Amino acid sequence: AMLIALLVIIKRARLSRGGWTGWSTDALKGSGLARVLLLGLPIATQLGLEIFAFQFSTLASGVLSITALAAHTVVLNLCSVTFMVPLGVAIAASTRVGNLIGAGRKEDAQRSAWTALGMGAVVMACFAAIFILARHQLPSLYGAEPEVAALAALVIPIAAAFQVFDGTQVVGGGILRGMGTPKAIAWLNFFGYYGIGLPLTWYLAFHLDHGLTGIWWGLASSLFFVAIGVCIYLYRRG
Repeated sequence: AMLIALLVIIKRARLSRGGWTGWSTDALKGSGLARVLLLGLPIATQLGLEIFAFQFSTLASGVLSITALAAHTVVLNLCSVTFMVPLGVAIAASTRVGNLIGAGRKEDAQRSAWTALGMGAVVMACFAAIFILARHQLPSLYGAEPEVAALAALVIPIAAAFQVFDGTQVVGGGILRGMGTPKAIAWLNFFGYYGIGLPLTWYLAFHLDHGLTGIWWGLASSLFFVAIGVCIYLYRRG
């Protein structure tokens, strides 16, 4: 259904605004395919690194206990819901910044990039406030048992703490994709999650016996590193 809808939209755009030139054998040229691959592989790597890091945290929660796994799942789903908003901003930023750079409007591209970063941070700060204020009520939306709800309420403030960093890093990734430099966010994800976050997660949870809270502080440290790294990279790129 989505494919059919997209084809209809593309056809209308081609007819009304010249936004689609149609298919030709030029689409099979090696240089064009190589360019797409060079952009696509770092993006796939970045997404894969980030997604597996959170999957690893789920596996680690399961090692702790069934209750920890259930509470982790509740909190992770809450974070996944709020994450959709800055993700949408990131996609818009990627398109907007890319178009402005292509049009030679560098200052407007910079302004759009920082505006998008601010939007991502502000909206996630609002979600963080909701998390903290409603930390005892949110688990009930999932029908959580009392012990699961209590553990989830203990972890939700930690999730609130990294909401701003999460929003900043995902929007920053979108901006870097729009700039045509996706390798930077891929490397930041690699060092942030696998050099800092996951080792810290394992150490806090299993060596210092902080359990599920240790896992989430490890994830928070990852997002903090990536978010700060993205901002520094964008600032230096001007």
